[in-house]
Amino acid sequence: MPQASQTLVNRNISVIDPASGELHRTSIRLEQIEWVALRNICAEESISINEFCCRANRDAHRKEHSRTSRIRSAILSHYLDRERRLDS
Repeated sequence: MPQASQTLVNRNISVIDPASGELHRTSIRLEQIEWVALRNICAEESISINEFCCRANRDAHRKEHSRTSRIRSAILSHYLDRERRLDS
């Protein structure tokens, strides 16, 4: 039986389409541990999950092909950047 932290969880979010500027609902599938990390980041920064996902989705520096990949990478980047700041 898979551990809860290794189970993909599908959730609906609202994001702004970078091309049209329109808000729309979409679903993303993340590992449970990624949802926990995302909630923690949003609590630290006092932003909503939707806002974090919008930022990741419209970040011109993100080259990942899918929205979910951009969000996953943004989560990982957040922790890597924090680790770098602590090391310097």
